[in-house]
Amino acid sequence: MSEQIEAVALEGQTVRVTARLPLPVEPRTLAVAAAIRLFERYPVFDRLTLTVGRTETRVSRETISRVLGPRGFAALKDPARYHQALYDALEAQRAEAAE
Repeated sequence: MSEQIEAVALEGQTVRVTARLPLPVEPRTLAVAAAIRLFERYPVFDRLTLTVGRTETRVSRETISRVLGPRGFAALKDPARYHQALYDALEAQRAEAAE
């Protein structure tokens, strides 16, 4: 996936990532997955913006906390449940986006 990344910029509490097409997944899925990892590891950041071509996808820490459910980032601490928690968060975000 890293070969698709063109640039990463820090803008205050926002991380801006520019990626090139074609992506192996839809941009929103990549943005949510990247934001989960970013926010889990670096609590100083509050937003991630992914730009792919003319499409810009913004994800906030608040959104990620909501889609992770009541356990929040703690759900990701259990290595045995990490992938399931990530999948559940992506599915919750897709459902929210479809509404």
